[in-house]
Amino acid sequence: MAYILNKTNGSIIATVQDATVDTTTDLSFVGRNYAGYGEIQNENFLKLLENFANSTAPLKPIEGQIWYDTVGKHLTFFNTVNWKGIPSLEISSTNPIDTTTPVQGDLWYNSSEQQLSVFNGSQYVIIGPPIGADTKAGWRGDFEKEGNNPIYNTKAVIGEDVIATVSAQSYTLSDLANSSYPIYNTGSKLYKGINLTGADPSTGSSESSGAYFWGTAAHALRANTSTYSNGFVTSIDNTTNSYKPVTFLTTSTSVTDGTISIDYGFTYNPSTHYVKATRFEGVATSALYADLAERYEADAIYEYGTVLVISGEKEVTISTIYADTRVAGIVSKNPAYMMNSEAGSDETHPYIALKGRVPCRVIGTINKGDLLVTSDTPGHATVWQGGSAPDGTVIAKALENNLEGFGVIEVLVV
Repeated sequence: MAYILNKTNGSIIATVQDATVDTTTDLSFVGRNYAGYGEIQNENFLKLLENFANSTAPLKPIEGQIWYDTVGKHLTFFNTVNWKGIPSLEISSTNPIDTTTPVQGDLWYNSSEQQLSVFNGSQYVIIGPPIGADTKAGWRGDFEKEGNNPIYNTKAVIGEDVIATVSAQSYTLSDLANSSYPIYNTGSKLYKGINLTGADPSTGSSESSGAYFWGTAAHALRANTSTYSNGFVTSIDNTTNSYKPVTFLTTSTSVTDGTISIDYGFTYNPSTHYVKATRFEGVATSALYADLAERYEADAIYEYGTVLVISGEKEVTISTIYADTRVAGIVSKNPAYMMNSEAGSDETHPYIALKGRVPCRVIGTINKGDLLVTSDTPGHATVWQGGSAPDGTVIAKALENNLEGFGVIEVLVV
C-alpha cells in the first residue's frame, strides 16, 4: 500500500509506491518493503543535520528548506522563488572582523558599547543606538509647519540646543508642536540656507546676538579696523606715505546719492553706472589679447580656430566650400574686445574674430603673407590659388608658414 506524504499545511508532497524510493525532493522517501532502507533513512537524517551543506544549492527545494552555503559560509532558506540569506550574529566586546570571516549582511552586537553593526562587505558599520558624543551633538532631521504643510530641514543640535538650521526654502513658522527641536517662535521667519539660532529670526541679522560664521569669511570683520573706513579699504598717498580714507557718500549736492569717491579722483555713479578716473595706469586683462570679436549663434559647438560661414539652421555653421563668399570669420580663442556679449552665454554662441590676430585651422602649404580663403575641408582655411580673389572670400593673411597637411597658425583677420 502506497505512502501518501503530507506537508504541515496538509498539501500532498509525494505518493511513495511499495518497494520504491521517491526523489521528488532533496530527501529520499522509502516505500514499504524496500530492501536496504536503513542506509537511505540515515542519509536523510544526516542531510537534515548538516542543512544540506554544499557549495551549490539543493536541486529540488521546497518552501522553508534550509541550506548551508559552504562557499559563502552562511545559512539560507528557500522562499519558493529563491534562496534568501540568514545573517549571522556575532556577540563580542571586540570587532569580530579579526577573528572571523564575515560576509555582507552579517551582524555584530558590541556587548561593551551595546551597539549593533552590520558588515557591508569590507567593514562593520554601526546601526545604532548612538552613544557618547553622538547622543549629545549631531545633525538631526526635523520639520516645522507653514500652514498645514510640513517643511523639512536639518538642524545642528548639541544636547537640546539648536545651533543652526539648514533649510531648502524660506517660510514663516506657524506650528512648532511636532518639531523635535523647536526654533524661535510661531510667526518667526526661517530663510533658505543656513540660519544661526542666535540671529534675529525676523531679519536674519546676527549683529546684536554675536552669532557669527567663523572661518575664511570671518576675515571680512577686519573691515571695521582702524585702517579701514566704512567697510572700504583705504588708499595710500605715496607723497606722504599715509592712509587716505575711501569716502562713501550717501548725500551730496554735487554728485548723485550713493556715489563712491576716492579723493574725488575716482568715482562710481550708481545712477549711470559710470566709473571715472583722472588717469588709469596698469594692464587691462582684455588688452592682453589681440582681436575684435562678435558673438553669433551657431548650430553646434566649435573649437577655436574653426572657420564658419553664414548659413545653416542658425546664424553660422562650419565652412565646407572653397573660397565661399558667405564666410563669417574664425572662432576666437581669447577675444580682446567682445561685442554682442549678451546674445548667449553658452558654447553655441561663439565669438567670431572680425579683426586682429587669432589662431586659425589651415590645410595645405601656406607661406607667411598668403591670402587665406575657406577650404572644402570643413572648418579649415587654405591659400588662394588664383590671381585676384573674388570679393568677400578672403578671410585673413597668414602670419606663419604651414609646410604641409593640417595645422594651426596665427593669422591676421582682414
